Amino acid sequence: MLPLRTLNRLCSAAASASALAVLALTACSADMGDTSPGKKPPGAAKPPGMTAAGTPTPGTPDPGVKPADPSKPPPPPFEALPTQVNAAKVKNLLTGLALTDADLATVTAKPDALKDLVGQWIETAEWKGKMLGFFRQAFQQTQTDPNDYDEQLGRTTNPWQPLDRQLFVRSAEDSFARTALALVEEGAPFTETVTTERFMLNLPLMSSYAYMDAAPMNDDGTPVPAGQWLLLKYRMTFVRTLELIPFEDSINPASPNFFKFHEPRPYVGVQPGCKEPDIVKGVGALRNAADYLFGGRPGCGQTDSQFTPQDWATWKWVTIRKPKAAEERAVFFDLPKLRQVTELVLSTPRVGFMTTPAFFANWPTNASNSYRVTANQTMIVALGRSFDDRGVTIPIAESADESKHVQPNTVCYACHLTLDPMRDFFKQSYSLGYFEQLSRNDPNNPIPATGTFAVDGTAPTTGNGIKDLARGTAQHPAFAPAWTQKLCQFANSSSCSAADPEFKRVAEVFKKSNFNFKTLTKELFSSPLVTFASKTVSAEAAGVVISIARRESLCAAIDNRHKLTDFCNLRGNSTVMPAQLRQRARNLALSVPGAGYARGDDEPLLPHDPNLFFTSAVENLCTLLSTQLVDAGRDSKYATLRAPEAMTDFVTTLMGIPPSDPRSPGMLAILQEHFKEATATGVTASDALRSTFILACSSPPATSLGL
Repeated sequence: MLPLRTLNRLCSAAASASALAVLALTACSADMGDTSPGKKPPGAAKPPGMTAAGTPTPGTPDPGVKPADPSKPPPPPFEALPTQVNAAKVKNLLTGLALTDADLATVTAKPDALKDLVGQWIETAEWKGKMLGFFRQAFQQTQTDPNDYDEQLGRTTNPWQPLDRQLFVRSAEDSFARTALALVEEGAPFTETVTTERFMLNLPLMSSYAYMDAAPMNDDGTPVPAGQWLLLKYRMTFVRTLELIPFEDSINPASPNFFKFHEPRPYVGVQPGCKEPDIVKGVGALRNAADYLFGGRPGCGQTDSQFTPQDWATWKWVTIRKPKAAEERAVFFDLPKLRQVTELVLSTPRVGFMTTPAFFANWPTNASNSYRVTANQTMIVALGRSFDDRGVTIPIAESADESKHVQPNTVCYACHLTLDPMRDFFKQSYSLGYFEQLSRNDPNNPIPATGTFAVDGTAPTTGNGIKDLARGTAQHPAFAPAWTQKLCQFANSSSCSAADPEFKRVAEVFKKSNFNFKTLTKELFSSPLVTFASKTVSAEAAGVVISIARRESLCAAIDNRHKLTDFCNLRGNSTVMPAQLRQRARNLALSVPGAGYARGDDEPLLPHDPNLFFTSAVENLCTLLSTQLVDAGRDSKYATLRAPEAMTDFVTTLMGIPPSDPRSPGMLAILQEHFKEATATGVTASDALRSTFILACSSPPATSLGL
């Protein structure tokens, strides 16, 4: 452990230079309040109401917002963050990079120049990487594993090659984040994230989309013969054979070897049904062919995947549309053709973030819940509205007859009153497994001809199917405030007040820009809502929020400041260390709290308080990083032969404090003294410099946002 005296000196130096009396970091011995599971973080209280003049009304709670916890002390008096602090916070949030002397000189000379700097920062590759992480979370495309996709695929992913399973999940979770970022880069209205029928896809996802369209399932999970257009068009018998048949012949209907696939790994086990040739007919032929592409031999182990590393890594815009009269649909096994096309002709509708495999994998449904959770999570993402009270939510695995819990005066009645007309849009488009809805005339499962969308008293939008729901959602007045709030939560780890005049101003700028996301980013991240450079209604009520650097921010800062690739190995892309150390880095990073979301909760899970687990994980992660950067070989970034220069860079790069910042000399002096004391104990110069690196890397300025 690092000396507590030294950590306290770092806290004190940061506090005095930032004009902050008490900092929200464990090492500084600040009171963190209640951080037990299920509790809202400090600063989550909402501001008072507003008068007609736009000023707070004393004693009046913000309408529709839970009152502050009376057991917690009121926020401290507002104290503005100085320029060097708030500018560093903004740059770190947006890019993970440290503030430079040039940046600081710019905002010091002209405080409103921060908006111009934000405009520059959001054109960098680092910002795009940060936004991919934000979009994965904001559109609820994460928190899945391979088994979560089995129902949609109509088969299990277990026999696939392990690497293909891992890459499929990563691709499914990345796809819509890439879609949203591409829309932003095009300058498209951000409302298109709800209505888009274009998606960023790679080849394995294109093939999977086409397979799901060719092998639809009913609500009870049985195949729908009328929808199996490939089986109706071709007589298919899957044959796995040891014959050397080119893949191009195997997928060519005109070839005598059509649907005969070469097996490069002859079966050597004892299961008689696995011996080559393996022959499967009917729906099983489609399933086995689809598994073969991903290196799967159901019940018989694995084989070679048909997807190359380039197939997984190549992303492109793909428009998904319904077939015209007599038009052929996309064939899932025709990989050479899929590599060339930019359209997928499918009968199954795909519209917006809420119809992706990852979103559906997060929010499965069943006969009892009947799409309500899907509709509710769609409203949470798009409009920041939840109609499913998390305190009384029925588990998704419920199997009871819905008529028993939707009666008046039951806990679910109000939720159903709003969601039932809305969920019909999903029911009209999809079966319970999220295949194309092909059972519209089933008397045992009647599907209303019209769905109704009405939120917050707006005029109802009626229609049929997911496209009409998307249209009503994108046009709703809550869209702009909802996404302003999501970015505010990302920046501060807590919500802004929806009643704050500054919040309303930023949301209105976003709306008037035709929902330009970059305009929203520039406006919000240069606003006192994020910088705390001046008082706002939100800050008056909640105080100045100083958050820990959550896992995503901390790991992005490590990568971007040191020119590393996925050091924390969260994406499985790390190449810095041997495999054993990469796994250790991942385990340590996962001990740092990260962003998340939960069913029925309209606020994301954004921890911002430190605890002993956070402190220990960060220090150990920094220790591991020090072994890779300090005296780590001929090309090592830091060396004891250049210890003075290294310690100067520790302050500038690790702690993010540029030389012209008034805190810089004091921080450097602390690091120099630590290095001197360490060498005096008899440790090697390399270990002393690594210890100094760890001190800087795990210090409060390096592990917080807004300090």
